[in-house]
Amino acid sequence: MDVDQLLQRHDVDTARFEPAPLSPSWREMRDHLALLAGCALCGDTCLSVWVADMGSGPRWVGLCRGHTPGILSELAAPTVLGRTGAVHG
Repeated sequence: MDVDQLLQRHDVDTARFEPAPLSPSWREMRDHLALLAGCALCGDTCLSVWVADMGSGPRWVGLCRGHTPGILSELAAPTVLGRTGAVHG
């Protein structure tokens, strides 16, 4: 499951999140991880930051420890890094 699918499954409206560059650098992602208020799904502390585009343009999305592994375990690392650019804290 990718980030977009996870957000759709939980009916998360990404329009409320801060706009993100389409292809952020690792530094941008690392720096933005520290700014996120909490997991997009449950509000816990963010472990990873992603860029998702679900129709409102690319948006920063943070995920906690409990929600990040579900994505990482189902995707090969090069896909995760190339498609969404996950940065882990």
